[in-house]
Amino acid sequence: MNPIGSNPDYAVQIQQAKAAGLLPKGMPVNRKAWETAQGLEANFFQTMLGSMFEGVDGEGPMGAGPGQDAWRGMLIEKYGQNIAAKGGVGLAPQIYREMLRHQELSAHASQSSGL
Repeated sequence: MNPIGSNPDYAVQIQQAKAAGLLPKGMPVNRKAWETAQGLEANFFQTMLGSMFEGVDGEGPMGAGPGQDAWRGMLIEKYGQNIAAKGGVGLAPQIYREMLRHQELSAHASQSSGL
């Protein structure tokens, strides 16, 4: 399972983001939205790190072989998850804020239309 998706400290991280001014003080705590936002930030880092490793061949007895690409992909995935879990570059709070804003607008639109 994704360590970000099973993060038991999500509420603490949201409160820290609020304290740092990355989220409005009254923003609700939504576990699924936060985990999704962190997953998207991790995916961003995986893409960036993956492009950095393109064309880099392994060296030495531990760096080259038939499984090198598979292991490198897993390593890059873990790097991305760890960077996002440690706060990343602040994409997760922005994504989280926009997800909740969109959800609120969607709920308001459905109430206005009588659905």
